[in-house]
Amino acid sequence: MNWLHYLLEANLYLCIFYSGYCLFLNKETHYTLNRVYLLLSCIISFVLPVVQVGWLKPAETATTVFIMPNNGYQTTAHKLAAQPALTLQDLLFYAYVLGAVVLTAVLFIRLYQLVKLTKATKTLVDDKYKLVSIEGSNTAFSFFNYLFIGTKTEANNIIIRHELVHIRQKHSADIVFLELIKIINWFNPLIYLLQISLKTIHEYIADEQTAAQESDALSYSSFLVSNAYGLNGSSLAHSFFNYNLLKKRIIMLNQKRSGKLARLKYLVAVPISAGLLCASTLVFSKSYGFIDLMPQQQIADKKLANARTAPADTVKVDPIRIKKEALTTKGYKYEETGYLINNKTDFRVIITEKNGEEEEYYKSKATPEQLATLKNKYGYTFPKMLIYPKLPPPPPAPPVKSKTPKVADVKLPPPPPPASPVKTKKAPKVVEVTPAAPVEASSPAEPGSPQPPPPPPADPFQNLYSYVAKHVRYPSKARLNHISGRVTLNFNINNGKISDVALTEGVDQDIDNEILRVLNNFDGNLSIKSGHYNLPVSMALVSDNENYYTPVPSKQYDQTMASTKGSTTLREITVVGYAAKETK
Repeated sequence: MNWLHYLLEANLYLCIFYSGYCLFLNKETHYTLNRVYLLLSCIISFVLPVVQVGWLKPAETATTVFIMPNNGYQTTAHKLAAQPALTLQDLLFYAYVLGAVVLTAVLFIRLYQLVKLTKATKTLVDDKYKLVSIEGSNTAFSFFNYLFIGTKTEANNIIIRHELVHIRQKHSADIVFLELIKIINWFNPLIYLLQISLKTIHEYIADEQTAAQESDALSYSSFLVSNAYGLNGSSLAHSFFNYNLLKKRIIMLNQKRSGKLARLKYLVAVPISAGLLCASTLVFSKSYGFIDLMPQQQIADKKLANARTAPADTVKVDPIRIKKEALTTKGYKYEETGYLINNKTDFRVIITEKNGEEEEYYKSKATPEQLATLKNKYGYTFPKMLIYPKLPPPPPAPPVKSKTPKVADVKLPPPPPPASPVKTKKAPKVVEVTPAAPVEASSPAEPGSPQPPPPPPADPFQNLYSYVAKHVRYPSKARLNHISGRVTLNFNINNGKISDVALTEGVDQDIDNEILRVLNNFDGNLSIKSGHYNLPVSMALVSDNENYYTPVPSKQYDQTMASTKGSTTLREITVVGYAAKETK
């Protein structure tokens, strides 16, 4: 549910920005800066979740691909696992869409009502703005270049000057923008408070500029009090008559103006943005971080290069660790670690006694008495070696560059000196060097002699296995979210060509698309009869804290395979990747 995670993260950032406004900027009289802060906070809150700082994260490791050694082909008939008709994700999605549709309909209804009012008689003000008179009404509001005023309204000149400030400042564009943000974030109650704060700032700006044209702020305040009970206009427009804001407008109108140093408070947005950017990178594990400001260096490649240049006699310890901490059946705390040393699997367990002392045992070195003590006293048994035989081994060391001497370069030793006439107890052996005889072609075997067994036939799908193993790459989003599992594909072979590739059993959208891409791009010719075939591909992950992914057992696999009667199941290909470390 990446869409829901993105919305929740963006709304969390929006709440933090709005909290900073309420704490530091709400009482300042730099109204234009307040307006800019609120508008930019809405934009930045939706941009930060997709921005990452890659160098803050540890480098990711490479992917290993190998083929499971199955003997021959398997023909299976199975049924698709029943999928629930309606999941929790579907319910959340439908509820979100329903709320967005309702608010969108309300917005269009209000816009339609304003458009109907513009068809009334109107006159031009300052040759730019359109004044619309509403008969028999005591109201005054503006929307973009339209100024609506009732015929029963008194002191029209002051009200018109006030509404013209809204029009010149393009305050209606802010309101429409907040309406769109409200449609997207309709479930967040703070978005409604933010919209009220922005409208309040608009009124502060209009009051400040209108009062500057009057004799003093006190007389304009008296005018606001005497005209506080007019009718409000549309919620999309700026209404002059707003009794709820009357007290705040009068207080801010007569408040002492904020000094220039107060503008430094607006720099609070910088540390807030920096902190949220770090949180977006380190705290949230996600797959929608599309923009990387500072990509990380390939530390894993450097370590691999350094490992390959190590001396040949150095013991190479594979960095893969499979660690587990739990309690035994008899209540003793233990820490179990599986690892590879020189391509050999071993286990170490540390048992914690009741008094806090720790006892360490290795499976490869444990005596029968120690194994019996672990089982009887502590209730612990080492796991079977078969659990971890598929851990990828360390990379092989590069061959040492050395000049292989040719046969012609080998110098024959000089002949031994002649034997002395003195009798010795044991005569030295004389080594005779003879030139190598030319190799003759083997003569055909006689009819009666036994014939050697013929070589096993080559697997006709070996080209397909090699192509998939070479080109499949573990998606970075799947490694980041620790997603693994088995993907099953079904396809037809006609005249040696693969066609009609379809997904039978999937794991994740990115993993499924990657395997489908590779198989659709295969253009080799398979010397096999035409028919329907299944290809299972297991995507496995190895990490420091989690166990190696074990494919589904054959019986369970046969029960969960899709309904493909008469299809032949090929050997399973396993793609192993190193899981990205979780940052929480």
